[in-house]
Order: sequence, then structure tokens, then C-alpha cells
Amino acid sequence: MRNLLRGLKAGFANIADPNHIRISPENGEYMVKLTKYDFTYHAHVKTSEMTPEALHRQQCRTVGFLAQKLIDDLRHPAKILVFRQNESLLAGDLIDLRIALSAYGSSILLLVQAACTGHPPGTVEVADDRMMVGYVRRLADRESVPDLDFDSWMRMLRRAHALWSHASDGRLVRQAAEPTRRTELTFGAEGNAGASLGYGWSGPEAGHQWAVDERSLITVEVPGSADEYWLEMDVLPFVRPPLLPRQRLDVIVGGTLVRSFAALPRGEVSCVLPGHLLADRPTVDIVLHHPHAASPMLVASEADDRRLAVSFRRLALVCA
Repeated sequence: MRNLLRGLKAGFANIADPNHIRISPENGEYMVKLTKYDFTYHAHVKTSEMTPEALHRQQCRTVGFLAQKLIDDLRHPAKILVFRQNESLLAGDLIDLRIALSAYGSSILLLVQAACTGHPPGTVEVADDRMMVGYVRRLADRESVPDLDFDSWMRMLRRAHALWSHASDGRLVRQAAEPTRRTELTFGAEGNAGASLGYGWSGPEAGHQWAVDERSLITVEVPGSADEYWLEMDVLPFVRPPLLPRQRLDVIVGGTLVRSFAALPRGEVSCVLPGHLLADRPTVDIVLHHPHAASPMLVASEADDRRLAVSFRRLALVCA
């Protein structure tokens, strides 16, 4: 991000200077480094296909063309600018990026993030009149960049384009949110989850309920037909280090393991349920496998002899 900001503020001056372009062979292919702004990328050329000198001449022309094309696009906004990175984005960096872009023109920015609780894959939200935030199932790992989740990317991009197409005078307009099709269950003495619980649950307590023993069953009303569903859970795993440092939670639907949380975190967690597992069914049985359930009496010398695994506060099934 910092290198990108330097380049934007300088108008990418001298980025295509031959003295600032380095060609280096790695693992049978060429890598290109633009030393002026510390950018590195794959040339997608094998070392057997071209000499480094010829590739250097080609890249000098290509980089200059692409830099000027980007500047022209920024000055004459007719496209959505898409930004994503695997690392967490600091609020200050996002502000600096938007300031740098605004120096060229009134571009629309689409910030892409991994789906999380409250933001299912494929959804898009208008942050303000110049920025949208889109959510995909997952961001591709840097070690396997082509391994992106194509379906949720395409759903998200289509929704972003529709919002952009309805922009007024180049400004995004907040539209009435589509009604979310969801089934929401809350746990505890005041919750509504009681009738949905099968085996593997303790009695309700104030604001929560424990999943106990090795497996728990919950039956959830399917909120409608969808290609995939988004399962949200607000949880507190039972841990007592050093004897019990973590809890594992497996989510199983129709005998299919759809997600395994090897070390379940505290708070809100989410996962995708493939639509075909819930197709044409009014309800779905979700089995929660938690093999590290343990008694507080044994691991912490407490008075409770139940085999506790995970405390649930909320669970929601959402049409993505």
C-alpha cells in the first residue's frame, strides 16, 4: 500500500525508466521488479522463451503504456477501481488511498474483503457516494493466487456494477436494502432456540446454552432457496489451558463436513453451506461435532461435571 501511494502521489514518474526495471530468472521463469516504487510481478515468460535483454526492452514499453493508461482511467472515471489485499487494511491507509485517488478525479472504489458475520459472500454495501465494500467467500492465498472463489466474486461484481450503473452524477446512491432471507436463533432462557435443539445440549442459561459431549444436533428452518447459505454463530469455546488449550468444532450437514474450526475462536464465526445440501427442504439438520468436550471438574477442579464444548449465544442461517 505504501508503495502504491508513493506511485500515485508522484504520477508514477520514471516508473518505466530502463534503469529502474530489473529482470531476474526464478524457478524457470522471469520476474520483473520496478525498483522506483518497489513493485514485483511475474512476467509470465519462461526463461527458455526469451532472453532477459529482449524481455527488458518489452517491459520498458509495456510498463510505460500501462502506467499512462491507469492515469488516464483515473482522470476520466469510467470504470470501477477494485482494491483488495490479504493483509488487514489500516483505516489510515484507506483514507490515504482515497485522498491519492481523488487528486486525479472522482473515481468509484470497490474495496473487496473476505465474507464475515453480517456480510455473506457476494454482497455489496455502499459506504458513501464514492466507495463500495464487496464480500467474497475467501481471498486467494498468495501462494496460490488462481485459487479464488469465482462464484462469489462474480455475484459480488455483478451487484457492484448494478449499484454503479445507478450512480447519479457519478455518485453512488444508497438503495433500499433487499430483505434478507434468514432464520435467526438465540440461545438461553430468553431465547427462541429451544424447540430447534436435539441431542447434545445442556439446559438454557442466562443468554447462552452449552453444546455438550461429542456431538450436538440443531434443526434450522431453511429461509428460502439459494445457491449457497451463510451460517453465522456467536460462540464461546470451553478452554482451560494448559490441559484444554482449544476446542475444535466441525459443522456437518447431510453427512458432509462443510467446515472444521480446528481452534474455534471466541466471538462470531461464519461458514458457507452449499445450496444442494439444503435443496427442497423446509428444515436442515446441522450436526456440530466437538470432540474435545471436557468436564470442568476434571480439567479445572470446578464443581461442574458436564462435558462442556461450546457455549452458543446466537446462530443464523442466511440465504447468500
